[in-house]
Amino acid sequence: MYNVLLVDDEDLDLEALRRFIPWERLDMRVVAMNSAVAAAKYVEEADLDVLVTDIRMPRMSGLELAKLAQERNKSLRILFISGYEDFSYAKQALSLNACSYILKPVNDEEVFEALGKAKESLDDERERKRTEQAYLELIRRRGEPDSVPPPSEPQPGASDPERKPRKNSKLAQEIIDYIHARLGEVITLRNAANAFSYTPNYLGLMFREETGISFTDYVIQARLTKAQELLRDTNLKIYEVADRVGYRNLNYFSKQFKDSFGLSPLEFRRQS
Repeated sequence: MYNVLLVDDEDLDLEALRRFIPWERLDMRVVAMNSAVAAAKYVEEADLDVLVTDIRMPRMSGLELAKLAQERNKSLRILFISGYEDFSYAKQALSLNACSYILKPVNDEEVFEALGKAKESLDDERERKRTEQAYLELIRRRGEPDSVPPPSEPQPGASDPERKPRKNSKLAQEIIDYIHARLGEVITLRNAANAFSYTPNYLGLMFREETGISFTDYVIQARLTKAQELLRDTNLKIYEVADRVGYRNLNYFSKQFKDSFGLSPLEFRRQS
């Protein structure tokens, strides 16, 4: 079950939420409090999945409470309830990635629908974590090597006819497309993992399992292969080519290019 904390300084509103929402149908366990200050102490110790809080309360606002709770649990789902139709509140709620912003008088169906969406999101996250854990355990059992040396020449996307299709091949291809669409930008494993809603550790292992090369090595190969194309087919200056493929340091670009191809960018262009 998911753990939910209800916070509202209006006892009647708090009791209505506690009694009239079918929490069991949502697979949720509820704790109700009429003080944001007391709730702040509670969130320091409890493992919460969902926070449903009024915004305007004495001594501590629901927004302050939500910030404290979110610092402890980044994946916390937050639903704000307010009797004040004030855009500034809604704007702050959105900055906290709130699932919903509901105005009083509360409509039970609206609250139930918002909680249902929060539950779906939590279910998806729980299943994703299970999948990641199972995958990481499989990798550990196989004794996956720490690194895979890159081939002598960059060949991004090259396929081995002997390789069998894997269940994550579609995801791996989406990551490859993501990389090629951003060659001129900063590309990190963490950013890619965030974009696909996975942990960096999982995404890195999965990518290497599917492609036979690490994420970082693939990015380097893709950039240098694109640089070859630009040197051969355009009149861009070498520093412009370097910038187009994500290198801000010309000397570093030239060194990596020569290490991979045995020629400097200028020598490659002259021979092409």
